[in-house]
Amino acid sequence: MKNKRLVLSAAAVLALDRGSKLLWGQAQRVLIPGVLALRGTRNTGMAFGLLAGRPGLLAAAGVLLCAGLIWLLRRRKLNRLCQYGAGLLLGGALGNLLDRLALGYVIDFIDPVFLHWFVFNIADAGVTCGTALLLIHILFGKEEKHV
Repeated sequence: MKNKRLVLSAAAVLALDRGSKLLWGQAQRVLIPGVLALRGTRNTGMAFGLLAGRPGLLAAAGVLLCAGLIWLLRRRKLNRLCQYGAGLLLGGALGNLLDRLALGYVIDFIDPVFLHWFVFNIADAGVTCGTALLLIHILFGKEEKHV
């Protein structure tokens, strides 16, 4: 199976996201005073509340993004860094998409209290880390030689 790391990392992010939302999606507790809290919230928008109240539009965009990414990724063999990056990105996108489709909003619960401007979840972290890995590859990766 080509891109095995991609599938495994996507599945891991998706499973961790679903499980963490079940466990802490409604939590209201301080873990480290002034630094980190669990605060369950409902996010009807995307990052930083953009497009709030438009769950249908965001769900449609999520379906198109995930379908397009899967179609693109099935067409080529990726190196290790890209497999992990794409897997984290895909797993996170699927985790938030499932929330949007089932609930009409995304459950966020990780609150870095010291920043005062966002609450996020495991899926968001997967999307962010996956995107960072793909950017590292684009900016610093070696060009593959086609023979």
